[in-house]
Amino acid sequence: SIVIPDSVTEIGDDAFRGCSELTSIVVADGNKVFDSRDNCNAIIKTQTNILISGFNVTVIPDSVRKIGNYAFYECSRLTSIVIPDSVTEIGDDAFYGCSRLLKIVIPNSVTKIGKWAFSRCSSLGSIVLPDSVTQIGGSAFYRCFERMRILVPVGKIAYYKELLPVYLHDKIKEF
Repeated sequence: SIVIPDSVTEIGDDAFRGCSELTSIVVADGNKVFDSRDNCNAIIKTQTNILISGFNVTVIPDSVRKIGNYAFYECSRLTSIVIPDSVTEIGDDAFYGCSRLLKIVIPNSVTKIGKWAFSRCSSLGSIVLPDSVTQIGGSAFYRCFERMRILVPVGKIAYYKELLPVYLHDKIKEF
């Protein structure tokens, strides 16, 4: 477990990379830059509502606006996560290497999925993409496509074929 003291004002990208055994993180009361509201077991930038570090047992609060770059990078024990409707963006490499992640549903509020966001999620069986997504970064689903199905709303297959690389086109199915 880790306690981030109130004196910490900066945490770098992927600062907790590879901490797959970490089960508890708390930001001390009084920290003016970061918090771990609602016992979420994550680090959130208070002013911008960006989740910058999550872990295998994180519950994303409804107030989070963005899942930051590298937020769950190589959380190899993460099997599921619920993304609330408040989230509008999933950052670059956000879930990169989450090798046990089985399924993810992207809420209708998300408009952007960053590059490499779900790359190397080798257990990912399906991902549900809503109408709202307008940008998908390069290699967002790299090395997780063998078993994966990309579920999109009825009538949106052609739209998602424009956003996704050719090697994924046969994985796109309507729901």
